[in-house]
Amino acid sequence: MEIELIPRKLEKPFRDALGHAIKDEIDELAEGLLQLSDEQMEFCFGMSATVAGFVAIDVCGRQWPDEDNLHGIAGATTRWPGERKFDLQAEDSYSFVKRIALGGERWDAVFPEPADRAYLPIVITGRLLVSFCPRELEWWEYLDVIEASFEVTARMDLALLPSLMLRSRRLGNPRTFKQLPR
Repeated sequence: MEIELIPRKLEKPFRDALGHAIKDEIDELAEGLLQLSDEQMEFCFGMSATVAGFVAIDVCGRQWPDEDNLHGIAGATTRWPGERKFDLQAEDSYSFVKRIALGGERWDAVFPEPADRAYLPIVITGRLLVSFCPRELEWWEYLDVIEASFEVTARMDLALLPSLMLRSRRLGNPRTFKQLPR
C-alpha cells in the first residue's frame, strides 16, 4: 500500500503556527497566518481538528471522550505558564474539541467571530499537544506520531474500524482479552 505523505508546503506552515502558539507569540502567529494561501489555511484548520481529536481520544485511553473528559481536557488548555497573551477560555477549547474535532461542525457555527476562527484552533491544538504529550516525547515528536497515524489511516478502508476497536480494547485490558499473536 502506498501511503500519501502530507505535503511539506502544507505541513511546515502548520508546524510554524503551532510553534508560535505554544510559545505564546501572538504577533508572530497572526503575521504567519496572514501570509498563508487559502490551501495552507484550510490545511491548518483541518489538521488542527484532526490533531485535537486524536489527542482527546488518546488521553481517554483510546476511548471516545465523555462530557467529564471533555471538560477536563478543556481545562488543561487554560493552565498555561507565562503571560497568556491568548487568554484562552476553557469553553472555547471544549467547543473546539467537542463540536469541531469530534463533532464535525462547521467552524463558523462554533466560532462566529472571524478573528477567533483564525487563531483559536491553532492555539487550542498547540496547548493540547503540550498538555497531553507523553512524557518521553517533545510536542513535535508527538505531532510526528499523530501525522504518521493520519497518513496511514487516510488510506485505509473504514471496514477495518471494528478490528482496530477490538484490538485497542484488548490491548487496554489484558486481563479480559488475550492479545492476538503477531
